[in-house]
Amino acid sequence: LQGAEDESQEDGFDEVSEAVQDAAVLEEVLRMVLEIVNSCLVHQTQHNPNLIYTILYKREMFEMSGRNPAFQDLMANILVVMVHMSSRLEQVQERKGRGLTVSEVQEVVRQGATQFPRDRLNKLPDLKFKYVEEDQPEDFFIPYVWTLATERMYWNPLHIKIFSS
Repeated sequence: LQGAEDESQEDGFDEVSEAVQDAAVLEEVLRMVLEIVNSCLVHQTQHNPNLIYTILYKREMFEMSGRNPAFQDLMANILVVMVHMSSRLEQVQERKGRGLTVSEVQEVVRQGATQFPRDRLNKLPDLKFKYVEEDQPEDFFIPYVWTLATERMYWNPLHIKIFSS
């Protein structure tokens, strides 16, 4: 029975270890997404009104991420944009004396994006992504290119000759 207990404890440890690894990977992915969002806001605010609209729409999710110490540095700019645009929306809503329609919100966000003072945002280091080539990239690329050539492009199958006769 002693061996069975040790084995179940090891299985439990493996499951916890795997969950910790999964959480670390998810944190890294979320961090990368937040870096990309930051870059879009810092460098191209005026060209990203749909991104800003989505940030406002998913405000609770972004606020929750902002409370996580692992993401606070990346959330600062997002929160600045969120507060600025929210105050613009509140001003327009008070002026109209009613709630805004989706198209009115989108218009306020579009105008706000073009007029947003980008100097209020902290410039983060430029993003750098590293391409790591697999040991045998042909294992992916040859079937992928073949699928593109045979299924995505029109070819008359009667005229395809792989080997000359």
